Amino acid sequence: MTRARWDRLQAQYHLIRDCISGEDAVKDQGQLYVPKPDGMTTDNYNHYLDRGCFYGAPAMTLRALVGLALRKDPVINLPPRLEAMRLNATYENAPMQVLVEDMVREVASMGRFGILLDFPADGATANTVPHISTFRAENIEDFETGFVRGRKVLTRVHLASDGDWESADVTYELILEAGVYQFRRFVRDQHQNRVDVGEINIPTINGQPLDYIPFIMVSHEGLRPEHVTPPFLSLCKVAISHFKNSCDREHAIFPTASPTPWIAGSIPANKVPHQIGAGAVWTLPEGTEVGMLEFTGSGVAAMKEVMEEKSETMISLGARMLSSTVNRNETIDTATQRTRSELALLHGVVVSVEAGLNRLLRLAAEWVGANPDEASVTLSRDFIESSMEPKMIEQQMKLYLSGIISRATLHENLQKGEIVRADRSWEDEKDMIEEDGGDISPIIGTREV
Repeated sequence: MTRARWDRLQAQYHLIRDCISGEDAVKDQGQLYVPKPDGMTTDNYNHYLDRGCFYGAPAMTLRALVGLALRKDPVINLPPRLEAMRLNATYENAPMQVLVEDMVREVASMGRFGILLDFPADGATANTVPHISTFRAENIEDFETGFVRGRKVLTRVHLASDGDWESADVTYELILEAGVYQFRRFVRDQHQNRVDVGEINIPTINGQPLDYIPFIMVSHEGLRPEHVTPPFLSLCKVAISHFKNSCDREHAIFPTASPTPWIAGSIPANKVPHQIGAGAVWTLPEGTEVGMLEFTGSGVAAMKEVMEEKSETMISLGARMLSSTVNRNETIDTATQRTRSELALLHGVVVSVEAGLNRLLRLAAEWVGANPDEASVTLSRDFIESSMEPKMIEQQMKLYLSGIISRATLHENLQKGEIVRADRSWEDEKDMIEEDGGDISPIIGTREV
């Protein structure tokens, strides 16, 4: 990656971070986002910036997207050997469910998130389980790909770490060299030359080195190690432009909003008014003119119209959750279909997060000798509440009683209709019915499947 591309990506990531963090973070950047008008003093610029109001559409949109994606809890299945990862999945000891939420939030906003499967460097025993290290978009500094056995894979990755060596930031290098995965560390000196630190580490599983890098770059466009445009970039650029207009408009209103009295004429010093209001009476010489100076132009109104246009633009770029879901002459079914089409980004995020986690969990199961088919995370695609209506439940029962569908299919349909918990299988449901003393024998005229 060229330095210019790296700097441009970092600027985009920082812009999105600041917009999501909110007004204080944006204002703290000062002239990075809002240049100082020519001739304005520093003190006046600080007031000019402070009067502006940042519209928090990016943060509200992200909260809405994450809330829709995780409206239903993810279904997490782990073999007994990996069960410890349910509550301690990451290097920071975060539970698996928290990891899922972090991944959805990062991929939806930044468009990229890195996950690395590894064992603890120290204190590993026969019962130790792998953990997942996470890397934000801005910490994935560089990567290369190549073809191994006819498949395009990562062959080198540079990751910014939180460690340091002699006051220099340490970068991790994951590299596939001669078909063997190696882990290295290096820093940059004052001339930006690479200086390797520590020894080369060759991770092994059951005494054998790996022939792949256990690192996955998850994006809203899939798991391919490619550069993607951050999904929130356009929304955040409009939000910053809207904020600039707010600073200009508030600055224009501030000195002109309050009417100012004026007096024209020759007035003795003892007749000059010093008070104004209902309780003050001015006694002025004959021929003196008096009036009120106030703003009457249309410039501020034009600024308001521009800001309203940009607010609508933010909505069209992804902030649909800020407006009503159902339009005035629109049925609920039509609104549901329209909203689903607008959630294409969210669907891509959920699919990619699920696929990335499942790939690492299968690797983790293989590393500890467990069955990879028992390790999975399933995220719901039901972003819109769709509880089954009583009439539909009645129709489902009729289908079952007439022998058209089985009890297992009936149970599955009730899960989709949010009548039965999504993480409870038909076998588990039958066991609970038996424990409660219920009768699950076939109904006369039907068959048990």
